[in-house]
Amino acid sequence: MLHRQRGISLLWVAVIMGVLAAVMMAGLMSMRHERNYFAEAWAKVTDKVPAQAMEQATALADAPAQPLKRCVIDGQTVISNTECKDDNRSTRTIDIHDTKGIEAPRVPPKPPEAAPGSNPALDKVIEQQT
Repeated sequence: MLHRQRGISLLWVAVIMGVLAAVMMAGLMSMRHERNYFAEAWAKVTDKVPAQAMEQATALADAPAQPLKRCVIDGQTVISNTECKDDNRSTRTIDIHDTKGIEAPRVPPKPPEAAPGSNPALDKVIEQQT
C-alpha cells in the first residue's frame, strides 16, 4: 500500500475548480450585461483604452448634441436640430421635458349587480304547489 497519494491534492483541485467557476460566472455576467469584462480588466492592467470605448468617444466627438429648434421653412413648420439655422428669424429653441409617459386607460368600475327580486310567475307556481 502506498504511503502518499500521487498527483495533486484534493485542496488544489478545489481551488482550481473555484477559479474556473469564477471565470465562467464572469463570462456569463458579461454576456448578460452586453459588456466585455475581460477586455475592460485587460485594459486596466495594461493601461490601454478598449477599442469599443474609443469608437464611442470618436462617435460622440463627431456629433455634438444640439438642442431641438422649431422654425418655418418654405411655409411649413419644421422641428429639427440641423435644418433650423440661427439666421432664420422664426427659429425658436424647444425645451424638452422628460415625462413619465403614457398611462394605460383605466377600466371603469362595474355597476353592482341588482339583488335578485321575486318573479311573479314563479311565485304563482309555488303557491299552486303548496
